Amino acid sequence: MVEIMALLMFVGTEQKLTEMTYMPSVSKCIEKKRIATRNSNALYICSKVKAELSDDMKIIRIERNQ
Repeated sequence: MVEIMALLMFVGTEQKLTEMTYMPSVSKCIEKKRIATRNSNALYICSKVKAELSDDMKIIRIERNQ
């Protein structure tokens, strides 16, 4: 598990986490969040998370904060 910046997408009335995307920096995450928010009704959050990554930098899973 490594600490990374991720763009998280929540949808539905219960705000269920449906997508997590690795972002190389905070500024890139905020830029992508602005674009996504304009084009969608989902809730997007930039967050620092502990995640397991694949070789091609895709998030396999994130660790839940207790």
